[in-house]
Amino acid sequence: MQSAVNVTAEVPRRDPTRENVSPAPAEHGGSTSMDLRQWTHVLLEEGNAESFWARIIEGFLIVLIVANVAAVALETIPSIYTPFARLFKIFEEFSLAIYTVEYIARIWSAVEDPRVAVRGAWRGRLAFALRPLMIVDFLAVVPSLVGQFFGFDLRVLRIFRLFRLLKLARYSQALQALLSVLLAERSALFASTILLLATMCFFGELMHLAEGSVQPQALGTMPGAMYWAITTLATVGYGDIVPVTALGKFIAGCTMVIGLALFALPIGIIANGFVTGLSRRRFAITWTMLRRQPLFQGLDIEALNTVLEVPTAVIAREHAQVTVAGKEALEFYLIVSGHACAETGEHLEELGPGAIFGEEALYHSANYSQTVTAETDMRVIAFPGDELRRLCRKYPLLQQRIEQALARDGRDRAAATRIRRLDDLEAENTRLRRILSDLMIHRVEPASPEPAG
Repeated sequence: MQSAVNVTAEVPRRDPTRENVSPAPAEHGGSTSMDLRQWTHVLLEEGNAESFWARIIEGFLIVLIVANVAAVALETIPSIYTPFARLFKIFEEFSLAIYTVEYIARIWSAVEDPRVAVRGAWRGRLAFALRPLMIVDFLAVVPSLVGQFFGFDLRVLRIFRLFRLLKLARYSQALQALLSVLLAERSALFASTILLLATMCFFGELMHLAEGSVQPQALGTMPGAMYWAITTLATVGYGDIVPVTALGKFIAGCTMVIGLALFALPIGIIANGFVTGLSRRRFAITWTMLRRQPLFQGLDIEALNTVLEVPTAVIAREHAQVTVAGKEALEFYLIVSGHACAETGEHLEELGPGAIFGEEALYHSANYSQTVTAETDMRVIAFPGDELRRLCRKYPLLQQRIEQALARDGRDRAAATRIRRLDDLEAENTRLRRILSDLMIHRVEPASPEPAG
């Protein structure tokens, strides 16, 4: 479905500025609360870690999470907790205050996300609060607050305080990739779980028939036999139930061998998806990250979600060549952070955040026209050529913007080539004039008289 939004403003191709993206000030009567809400949303939800305050706040919250988990563990040691009980209580109250403010701020600023705002202020915030990470935040705060007011035993609340450790998933791309793998592979994992349960029931029934009469206390019932089967399939082998007949030992051996394969299946699914996800996403490409890019401004929510499934994230180290002139154009690039230098012949151009290059990937069997070298470490979003062409067919606005940038580049490079040629011609004319001047002077000079004999 094509985006119905018509954007008349032309997207700038090059952004020579080196300033980080930040919320624009309110214009035409914008309120201060709106500015503060937008700033809060960018800071907490959009992962704008390029700014100084974002790095400070993110680092503080990570340290606070780790300190809370350490405090929960240290409180179980009487020799440490008894003399410092007052400090532990003050630290818990301070942490609760910080986490409560953070939770309220996330809920309050959530409407800055168009996907939340489209549902309305209250329904959108409610849907936002039901997201998995927000539920983790809720469980990390509210039970402890209830315990503070009603005087519950803090030992009962330790399990909820340990939920704060899960808050680290916000700041770890590896944990987010693992959660994404579990979500993406849920069908395969569910199928492997069903297979495991079926195998447990099958071998439990076999062992019940084989040794139920021999060991009626342990294997005389199906639940008891199924307990033996699951411990054997998992290769744990507590030793509390051991087959004593030859048939029972044979069934146990088959159960062990099949158990190795069955438990390796979900582990392999998760490991393969995790490694693949990390290799494809060297950093997290978020919906809000794409929304901030000039190239995608004006695309609706559905279009951005479709675009988000395509790119891969690349970290380009300083002095690394991202594209080389003359090589086949296989990928199209968008700079998220960092700076690069584009070289076309003798023409140099600075590229900054928001700039695009490698537009030649839009066409089949095209070659890059410029060499782009990273001047600093860069985060770059790469679109494979085939996927880029598919997106452009689906969203003509995207193709129009890329072609405009390519045409503008062609005009700029043609102008630069003409200027360079004019400079060369001027230098050649100056050299020729100098030569002609020397020849004329040589012709006009009178011949020197011959000496008398």
